[in-house]
Amino acid sequence: MEVLRRSSVFAAEIMDAFDRSPTDKELVAQAKALGREYVHARLLRAGLSWSAPERAAPVPGRLAEVCAVLLRLGITWGKVVSLYAVAAGLAVDCVRQAQPAMVHALVDCLGEFVRKTLATWLRRRGGWTDVLKCVVSTDPGLRSHWLVAALCSFGRFLKAAFFVLLPER
Repeated sequence: MEVLRRSSVFAAEIMDAFDRSPTDKELVAQAKALGREYVHARLLRAGLSWSAPERAAPVPGRLAEVCAVLLRLGITWGKVVSLYAVAAGLAVDCVRQAQPAMVHALVDCLGEFVRKTLATWLRRRGGWTDVLKCVVSTDPGLRSHWLVAALCSFGRFLKAAFFVLLPER
């Protein structure tokens, strides 16, 4: 009974957080709830089961909607890059924990994931080089800095706005 009470209090806290700017603690709690739901749904899709005691309470209202959207999103370059970033972070941890052999397993797992999940998506985009379209510039100089790009864009906007707002003579 205590688990259900705590779950309902937790659900109320999560819902309350969507009506205002959430605290760090609430964001972490929401991330964990979304992670549990997302992982659970993916395991079910793969025909596997997972029984976590934390799953006793359903994900409340808006958070359930967010989870549904996450599950419907397709593959994007952002997700692919995120996958590689997580794998690299895990590799760093493996080496720090004196388990460098695990890095090879991580790389093999990435390759297997690409074979099973991303190969068709990558082929439709012409391969890995399609990600280059997502990068504004690979030049490490000043002109490639995001602030310079933003200021240049803002300058073009002001110039266009000036000509639009300029009274006719």
